[in-house]
Amino acid sequence: MPLSKLLLLYTLVILVGGLLLLLVDKLWMSNHNWHLSRSKLLTCSKCGNIFQLPRQSVDRRCPQCGGKTQPFQMPYSGLHETLKDRARNLKES
Repeated sequence: MPLSKLLLLYTLVILVGGLLLLLVDKLWMSNHNWHLSRSKLLTCSKCGNIFQLPRQSVDRRCPQCGGKTQPFQMPYSGLHETLKDRARNLKES
């Protein structure tokens, strides 16, 4: 096979591979990168109740106890730290 055809084939493989990786990345992000409306998801600082604030509501008090609320934050599980430690141990071994 002539060199020009090999270079063309190599270039096409690289371009198609890059496009496939981009497509897979876009699909993965659209499936896994979703968020609830964090500006409307609140936690009661008094009773710990987590609730979503209705769209037109201006009353930000807890519907169960009437306590003060704060924006919702995902709880810390420590799982990612465990995985990091395992990866470090595998590297060192």
